[in-house]
Amino acid sequence: MTDPGLETIGETAAKTGKLPKEKRHILIRLLGISPWGWIKLILLCILVGFLVMASEFDPASPDVDMMGALQRFLASVGGLASWAARNFWQPALAGATIVLPIWLVWRAVSLPFRK
Repeated sequence: MTDPGLETIGETAAKTGKLPKEKRHILIRLLGISPWGWIKLILLCILVGFLVMASEFDPASPDVDMMGALQRFLASVGGLASWAARNFWQPALAGATIVLPIWLVWRAVSLPFRK
């Protein structure tokens, strides 16, 4: 009796009736994502680009200050968060009065079908 780890490709194929899968090339394993994955990656790049531009970071400037850019970015994010807190609670509350009861009813109705 031989060790299963030492079986040859021919022995494995004879037992299973199938050849083992070929190993994919490293570039395909690294960059092989679905078209939807590429779209999400591009959208993420655009979002990060907007955030970098909003922080007014200029890497070509002779006096690049990473900490200053980070502080300005965090100040911008803080300003955005306070603006959202002041202006978005009313629509969120109005939407929640419609969405949450429908969601709760849907969860209750679908409860017997969930595992």
